[in-house]
Amino acid sequence: MKGNIMKHTGFIRLFRGAAFGCALSLLLAGCTEEPISYEAGQEPDGEALETVSGTLRSRKSLRDRIPVRLVEGYEDDVADQIYYRLNTTTSQPVSVTVSPDLSLVDTYNEANQTNLQPLPAKNVSIGNGGALTVAAGTAVSDPLEVTFSADGLTPGTYLLPLAVQDADEVLYYGVTVREFDENIYQEGDDLYNIELDTEWTTVFYLNTSEVQAHYADYVAWEKQDMTTFESVYRASLGNIIVLRIAQVDYDAASQRVIFAPTSDLFYTLEHSDKYIAQMKDKGRKICVCIEGAGKGIGFCNMTDAQIADFVAQVKVFVETYDLDGVNLWDRGTGYGKEGMPAMNTTSYPRLIKAMREALGKGRLLTVVDYEEPTEYFYDTTATGGIEVGDYIDYAWHGYVSEDEPIAFINPYNAGTSYTQNYTRKPFAGLPEAKYGNVNVPFYSEKSDLFIDMDMDMWSMNAIMWNIERANNIIVFGDLVLPQVNFAELGCISMIQNFLAYLAYDENFEAAYSYNVMMRTFNIYHKNGYNTFAKDW
Repeated sequence: MKGNIMKHTGFIRLFRGAAFGCALSLLLAGCTEEPISYEAGQEPDGEALETVSGTLRSRKSLRDRIPVRLVEGYEDDVADQIYYRLNTTTSQPVSVTVSPDLSLVDTYNEANQTNLQPLPAKNVSIGNGGALTVAAGTAVSDPLEVTFSADGLTPGTYLLPLAVQDADEVLYYGVTVREFDENIYQEGDDLYNIELDTEWTTVFYLNTSEVQAHYADYVAWEKQDMTTFESVYRASLGNIIVLRIAQVDYDAASQRVIFAPTSDLFYTLEHSDKYIAQMKDKGRKICVCIEGAGKGIGFCNMTDAQIADFVAQVKVFVETYDLDGVNLWDRGTGYGKEGMPAMNTTSYPRLIKAMREALGKGRLLTVVDYEEPTEYFYDTTATGGIEVGDYIDYAWHGYVSEDEPIAFINPYNAGTSYTQNYTRKPFAGLPEAKYGNVNVPFYSEKSDLFIDMDMDMWSMNAIMWNIERANNIIVFGDLVLPQVNFAELGCISMIQNFLAYLAYDENFEAAYSYNVMMRTFNIYHKNGYNTFAKDW
């Protein structure tokens, strides 16, 4: 594998250079020659006409095969966006037209030994009459929406070849129609009892001040064969659920450091039968996240007495509510406030050691690697001889922002093929397999960072990280609720968007598609967009 990675490293750099457009076309589709139509009245030069070629692409897949999931009798349509990419810019606009070509279904079935039904033309609509135009001086057309409907379809798998007219460019949509079930816990395949994932260790943060905690229990993923479009593996996501908000508070009169969960977190845990039990039944680990409260006191400036007192408070809380562990994230503490002690390099390691001893080995202790509080954890001299990694189960970085591309950080290897915008050092004693390299924010669907068509911000990094990774840990920020006419699926869309790139190998081929789904397909439309909003 290492040899293959190195082989592609130089090519990857092309993706971020001036030759990106041609490199992408070559890699993904071979820059095949096709008839190119120029707008009437324009006379391109001979060289441009001979050398310009293009590729039809989908925003849902790097391959020419795209899975679509529908439910029998379900009124809401499912949409994709397609675009046309040239291998170079031209001085003239370039136009192509796409349309369904059902004559290709038999050819596909024969070549792939499948028995897919042709999707009726009435069940697909293409915007702008299927016309795609690449403007002069650019290499990529504006996207065109393709919409699929389950109207009149029976359960089964259908194939829709979408072809560029008078060319060999084709996108194959595998449209799976599932049986509808009125039971909101079903989607035709007993998804209520779907087992917890074993291929990935996914971490979901959840802010109880905004959402019901069991929101995390409704997220699953499936692996779908890209030739037959059959589902070959399904599992629930969210191996570790981290509940917020609990903070480090301070009582000035007694100089006592206080463990301070919010009333929303208390309410959630006091009503665990509704919000927690079903997640624990599937084997999910339910943890509490502790972070700063802006008081100037935190993990990095407690005395030994304050550490002992604070750890005892946390232990009582964890045992009372039968939690599976604690996540420490030193952010928002407000160090440097007048009257508060200065930060030191031994307090936090001593707190971690004490927390492990209090929790025992049966509960998880995880630490977020973020900025100054953890930057010295590699140096046992600075930490007073404590190897922090000996006392924790996992660590992951905390550089997660809705305003920045997804950050990939590997303290164990600075020479990765994927870009690292932040530099960290390994925690002493912590194996590489226990450090999460990626923390995924939830972008607005209107953000340029949500779907990166040019693959220049984070999507190529996701592919290369997956090829080179030494662990299976993926951290996702606070699960967000859907919003009508804005982010229709809430966190689901972003989880899907990220996992989709993890299906590709070192040759940028994918035998499978990774699809994220909700166990309750119609739940938002049945119960409203606030189905999982805080209800107390």
